[in-house]
Amino acid sequence: MEKRKTSCSGPSSRADMPTHISKKILRIIPAFFLASSVSIAWAGEEVTRLDDIVVTGTKTPHTLQDVPVETIVITAEDIDRTNAQNVMDVLNDIPGIQTANHDDVFGTYTWVAKMRGLDFNSGYGLVLIDGRRVMGCGQSGGMGEYGVGLNQIPVNMIERIEVVKGPGSALYGSDAMIGVINIITKKAPKEATGWAGVTYGTYDVKKENIDGSEEEAHGSRNLSQAYVSYGDRISDRFGYLLHYNYESADDINKDPLKSDRHSFLGKLDGELSENIDLYLKCELSDYEKTGSRQEDSYNLSAGIDFWLSPNHLLSLKGYTYDWDFIHGYPGYSYGYKYGDVGYNQGEIQYTWNFSDWNTLVIGGETICQNIDYKIENSDGSVTVVDEDVKISSLYVQDEIILFDTLTLVGGARYDDHSTFGSKVNPKFSLMYKLFKDTTFRSSVGRSFKSPTIRQLYYSTPYRHGSFYAQSNTDLNPEKAVGYSASIEQWFFDGMLMVDLGYFRNDVEEMVVREDTGSLLNGLPLMMYSNVEKAWTQGVEFMCKTYLPGGFSATLSYTYTDTENEETGKELTYVSTHSASFSPAYEWEKYGLGLSTTVSYSGKQYTNSGNTQHINASTVMDAKIYKHLSEKAKLSFEADDIFDSDEGREGVYHAGRTFAVKLDITF
Repeated sequence: MEKRKTSCSGPSSRADMPTHISKKILRIIPAFFLASSVSIAWAGEEVTRLDDIVVTGTKTPHTLQDVPVETIVITAEDIDRTNAQNVMDVLNDIPGIQTANHDDVFGTYTWVAKMRGLDFNSGYGLVLIDGRRVMGCGQSGGMGEYGVGLNQIPVNMIERIEVVKGPGSALYGSDAMIGVINIITKKAPKEATGWAGVTYGTYDVKKENIDGSEEEAHGSRNLSQAYVSYGDRISDRFGYLLHYNYESADDINKDPLKSDRHSFLGKLDGELSENIDLYLKCELSDYEKTGSRQEDSYNLSAGIDFWLSPNHLLSLKGYTYDWDFIHGYPGYSYGYKYGDVGYNQGEIQYTWNFSDWNTLVIGGETICQNIDYKIENSDGSVTVVDEDVKISSLYVQDEIILFDTLTLVGGARYDDHSTFGSKVNPKFSLMYKLFKDTTFRSSVGRSFKSPTIRQLYYSTPYRHGSFYAQSNTDLNPEKAVGYSASIEQWFFDGMLMVDLGYFRNDVEEMVVREDTGSLLNGLPLMMYSNVEKAWTQGVEFMCKTYLPGGFSATLSYTYTDTENEETGKELTYVSTHSASFSPAYEWEKYGLGLSTTVSYSGKQYTNSGNTQHINASTVMDAKIYKHLSEKAKLSFEADDIFDSDEGREGVYHAGRTFAVKLDITF
């Protein structure tokens, strides 16, 4: 049987694919591991969204309609229709993901970004770039040396984003308790192609005081961005892509404080032979916030696929990441922080396509995170962290298709953690095709999450905003059981999709920060501790349409209920009700396009006692663009048009924002 390739360095593929995936689709699966996908087209083109190939959810290729776990895809075309300056804003329309507390400005934090009531910053949700785990840092929006930020990659570098909901620890480990977001960067073009663009904008910064008065920050604020990309084929077998991006903004604070980031991405992929595919990638980043932050990072990754036979694929991949940083300065009231964080991973995976109805995946992974970090506190004390955390893992997954309508996926992962010992996390998923365009999906899985280095290993209390925090070496790891079920209905040959789902996460030993009742240097002293049990549950609704004539729209709504059973209070920074509506229309004849987004976020509590909260808010964004030619487009964007009261009382946030963009292809 003819060999069918999934990617240059992808972890899995099928040679004998199930009958519901056509041979035509298999021939056009791009050469990129964990990013194998047909470019999503608008209704009326040869390939519709029903035929998109996704890989993240099971590490095996499926069409979007036939993937057995809940998966949402955001394409470059979707991103192009938004005002998004960062990834957080791109995710605004995804039900279950809450982004209301984040400004669409480079350099702003994403530390309260939530999925299904639990936050990414603490490691409940896994963030990948091209299938590789990412670390958090100031430039990406993560809070602290361990926090995971989503804004790692400028949006003009992104080809697509795959959002996989539900427990994912059986394949990806402890940090995939609530799901996985895989940010997939652009691939090497099939012929010599270049892209370039510039953005310039202005925005207000303000805060609402507790007494209802409003206070404007000092100075005008500017944002800018410029990028250039070029790619080509070196030969019939090899292609490359080079991408440079520059971003700048004046921060969200009382006084302007400029942030700059230079980013570089380089890719090389190709075929060494008929049975061997190769993938190489390099990412470099240099970030500076005037007078207070300096960060440099690099990420080198490589992968190789060996097709042992048409039905057997062996994949090897690995990467190394390093982040050097300096935050603050000697005598700084919040501490002078400096150090180095490293992350190394190696993985081997074997995929056996046993038959048209059965695919087996077996893999092993080793991960090592190391941190060498100091905080010189303003009181003269020094907080030191010098720790290595190692995890060795084995995982197995079996996919079975019965009667062409029922797909069963069972799997489990064994993790050996250097601090907490061994854990096994199983998961079971099913997909049942009630009718041709009606699909029911359900998953249940167990997860294990270790406390972060910050929560465990800081040697002394450290200043964090308006309080001091103390690590706790006696913390227990968190355990959770997640449940998810949804029904999806497609209409009109893939032009309209409606999805309704329910989720629940029961978390034991959740790590929270609690007030000790003591003061340190006149500020409250907080300590990390375990909560016996907490849970989140809710309902998600999504409707997407792509109609002939250039009209598209997305409507989403999420109801989220949470509780810390120890206190009977709701978890912090979670909106009970959130919704968004994003219509867009393109007049192809005139080369004009218009899009808008209206987002609603309900009240959120900001402290564990539920005595302080953020008021509900509604924000409207809009964008109009004009194709100047086949290779040039001019865009005008406005965020928060009506200057809403979005944001916490007493905290500065971005107000009305205007930007103009020019993008060209050459």
